[in-house]
Amino acid sequence: MNFTTTAGESVPVNIRRRKGTKHLRLSIGQRNQVVASVPWHTSDRTVVNLIDEQRQWLEGQLSSAPKVYSLIQWLAKYPHLTASGDVFDVRIEPSVKRSADYIFDQGGAVLVLRLPRIEERYLRALVCQFAKDALVCRVAYHSKCLGLKFGSLSVRDQSSRWGSCSARRGISLNWRLLLLSPALQDYIILHELAHLSEMNHSKRFWSLLDHYDPLRVVHEAELDQISAKLMRVGRSALDS
Repeated sequence: MNFTTTAGESVPVNIRRRKGTKHLRLSIGQRNQVVASVPWHTSDRTVVNLIDEQRQWLEGQLSSAPKVYSLIQWLAKYPHLTASGDVFDVRIEPSVKRSADYIFDQGGAVLVLRLPRIEERYLRALVCQFAKDALVCRVAYHSKCLGLKFGSLSVRDQSSRWGSCSARRGISLNWRLLLLSPALQDYIILHELAHLSEMNHSKRFWSLLDHYDPLRVVHEAELDQISAKLMRVGRSALDS
């Protein structure tokens, strides 16, 4: 199903039928598609009617939504990645090897991503590998400084979350943390480490996080301004 805008643009419609849902809701997804969250037995015709009723609102949301970038496009425009509290220039090169890998050049200032083919799938896999290597080290660094112990660490492709912490003390981080500034990347890590002591967002949690990051409020505001844009990186049709 597609939604055709007044300008003639065809936008995919993703219908999410959920048991227990009582209301029909439209939103714009991270690929700038229309997302219809509806009760389980809702017909396609009902969704079409809802979209027609909300046409003006949808077009306004689509026109203001940030652009969707493939990772290749993003790194061509912003050739930098954050790791270990620093920002590295990034260079992408073809490799004679069958597998992708990365090295550091120019005294460690440049991260070289070497790919068997300059394609989105190879680049995303390598960046995720680098993210896991880098973020494990950064989380270990902060946890040691704070006298904390975490369980496992995973790096994933979450749709909207920057990170999470489980009851088993496992931390999961979005690979897009590499696209943040060092201060914001550390803020996300400290946020999840604070959950090791407070598995909620109570006053005690925020007080603890203020202790870990005295600029917490500033960092939250900065993150709110850029999250919608960065969450759309690596989600274009080129990533399939």
